[in-house]
Amino acid sequence: GTANDASEQPRIISNLGPTNKILMLEDHGPLVACTSIEEAYATMYFLTRACTYQMKALSAVGGDLDKIHMPKEQIVDQMLNRIDKLGDVPGQDQEDVQQSVDDEDEEKYDIEKLMFDYAKRSAERRYGAHDIYR
Repeated sequence: GTANDASEQPRIISNLGPTNKILMLEDHGPLVACTSIEEAYATMYFLTRACTYQMKALSAVGGDLDKIHMPKEQIVDQMLNRIDKLGDVPGQDQEDVQQSVDDEDEEKYDIEKLMFDYAKRSAERRYGAHDIYR
């Protein structure tokens, strides 16, 4: 059935959860379900970027998947490791940073909130806060 039919609700819910935050709906696009609006924004932002690059790669090789060079597992592991460290302070040993954080009672950067706040400010500048929040 259609995604807006109430009978589809149990199937959609069963495909989402704490670890499954993205649901790709055929002919509709992605559905993102996260614990906060900031996390949902960041998830959709990075998903959209990934899809854009995938479409560019596919069009560059005429849709022939055999012509796309996939990274080796070691490279993928390195990329995933960098993703895990997204909020870390660059160029510093994280044990030193953690000790500094513990000493000064500072918070780690909330990348998702920073991204959402930036997007919100950009939209307010472009369209005017009075036109957005009615």
